[in-house]
Amino acid sequence: MTKFLRKARRDGSEAVERFVREAEDFLPADFKTADPRTVTEALLRRLEIIQNRAMKIKMLRAIGPFEAPWVPLVFLDLLADPSEEIRDLAVRELLGREDWTVSDLYSRLEKPPWYAKSTRLRMLGLKKDAGAVPHIRGTLGDPNSEVKRAAAWALGEIGGTEARALLVRLARDANRYVRLAAEEALDRLCDFKFS
Repeated sequence: MTKFLRKARRDGSEAVERFVREAEDFLPADFKTADPRTVTEALLRRLEIIQNRAMKIKMLRAIGPFEAPWVPLVFLDLLADPSEEIRDLAVRELLGREDWTVSDLYSRLEKPPWYAKSTRLRMLGLKKDAGAVPHIRGTLGDPNSEVKRAAAWALGEIGGTEARALLVRLARDANRYVRLAAEEALDRLCDFKFS
């Protein structure tokens, strides 16, 4: 009984180590050279089974340091995780890596749910990727105001003539919170102020 209680109180580091060791069991035998998408899907299936969010986060931190082409793909997919904490971890991991391109987010911008769209827009703003502006344009008609607010923030971070034009469009949105976000972004970019 005492032994069982001691195990239950552990911080989970053994489980993380076990997860890393067991990764080879559920990954293709040639995971170092296999198609990164196949490896990513296998890892995401494994992570989906884990119900304990803290354990899931520890496991994600364990795979973060891996230098493999499938690692950034895992974190790109986790930008759509229902847990804000896991999405934030994915953002931090991706910002610290150079083995992926921002254009990987372009085709994912329209994919639901709304919080995934907002997180992807946040990533584009943090990366200040001017090439993203034409892709962000497609999110301006989204029915969710949080997506449009995130688009306004990202456009304000990216800047440029095209971003300003889109922000002016958002400044006329029916939702006052979207208008406010667009006006704040324009204030950061422009010398003139809205009144």
